[in-house]
Amino acid sequence: MSSLNQRQSYILTQGKGINLSGNPIQTENFSIQKTLRDGGKIRFKIRYLADLQGFCMLEVFLMRAQNGIQTASMSIPNSSSIANVQEQEQEFSIWKPGDYYFLFKMSCNNGTFYIEDYQLYWSVS
Repeated sequence: MSSLNQRQSYILTQGKGINLSGNPIQTENFSIQKTLRDGGKIRFKIRYLADLQGFCMLEVFLMRAQNGIQTASMSIPNSSSIANVQEQEQEFSIWKPGDYYFLFKMSCNNGTFYIEDYQLYWSVS
């Protein structure tokens, strides 16, 4: 394999098995040392199921633990009543190392989201 095809990837945090049904859920704090200043990209990937009675958005917020300020976010609209496993991925702009946490929220109160797993990772190719 040539060095051009090799890819360095570091998991910054990951989790699984979150049942979201109305109330926001906050993860444990985690530390980020690899940022965009180190080159590469930071991406957030999530896999989830939905069981809803109408339109609802799954909202993901990356928060700085030091001051509770939102650093990045992702909103995933869902209009079907039952969604099989869905996967979404988005680039996040994180410039400062430090402690962070995720906040998962629903924009409505008419069903549930089950987050199978999520991962925040830094990669360079």
